[in-house]
Amino acid sequence: NSGHNPMTPQDQDRFPPLAITLKDGRRITLRPLRPEDGPALGDFYAAIPPADEFFYCPHPLTRERAAANADRAGSPTEVVLVIDAGPGAIGGYAWFRWAAGAAAAGFGICLARPFKGHRLGEALMRRLQEIAVEIGPGTLQLTVQKKNPGAIALYRKMGFQVLREQTRSDGEPEYFMEWTAARRPA
Repeated sequence: NSGHNPMTPQDQDRFPPLAITLKDGRRITLRPLRPEDGPALGDFYAAIPPADEFFYCPHPLTRERAAANADRAGSPTEVVLVIDAGPGAIGGYAWFRWAAGAAAAGFGICLARPFKGHRLGEALMRRLQEIAVEIGPGTLQLTVQKKNPGAIALYRKMGFQVLREQTRSDGEPEYFMEWTAARRPA
């Protein structure tokens, strides 16, 4: 789509929240971020261990940043989905953002440890890819540290390809990866 429309109420009808039962019986819902999610997103950020935060670096994981992200819910140039783990609880989120008129969007994903190993990263990514095909740029880009083989394997499984190796500002080697709608997994 050249215009990259915002996720309108009609789009939300086409991509309604998804209810998922985890292997351990917990029920969660994948749904769009809402402005009122700021406190729950702040709690989610605060609970991320520093070892995991190292792998998620597009922005600081602070309560202030969580409030700002929630305030942008419904932005015409981003789509954010959360794992709704019950009243006031977010177990993870994934997003893609783009500049107006851009051909590609930046992508990010972060799951709380109790929600890893349930294929939720895959579910979030698949849903965002479906949405990107319809309303956002059909190309998603990300960086991932070479020290994160689990994430690299998931991104490859989801159709991302390594475009280049590069070095972060802190000297950490990483891959720059890209997914396009033409390469989406079956």
